[in-house]
Amino acid sequence: MDIVMTLLNVIVWVESADPSPLPEEPPIDPSRVTPGLLGFLSFAFLVIAVVLLYRSLRKQMNKVDPNLPDGPGDRERQYDAELTEQAEEAGESGTAPESGTGPENGTAPRPD
Repeated sequence: MDIVMTLLNVIVWVESADPSPLPEEPPIDPSRVTPGLLGFLSFAFLVIAVVLLYRSLRKQMNKVDPNLPDGPGDRERQYDAELTEQAEEAGESGTAPESGTGPENGTAPRPD
């Protein structure tokens, strides 16, 4: 019985123990807050990655032959430019475009 009372006293004492008050924390000075080492390393990694990507892009762009033959996209852009020019001329003159021009009549190149 004596052991049971001792255990009960210990349990009651542990449960009712008052926690010690926390010390006052000093206010944070905004001029002393910095990104630290992790921020510097992250920024340095991003700079190095951008430089490497730029060098790789320049290397790949130097491999492109500027004298390539016209492809399907080039023919489409040329056809669109011709239609735009015709529409602008018709708009300036105030008349409708001629009905005899266009890919269906064979007068303008039709994109493939």
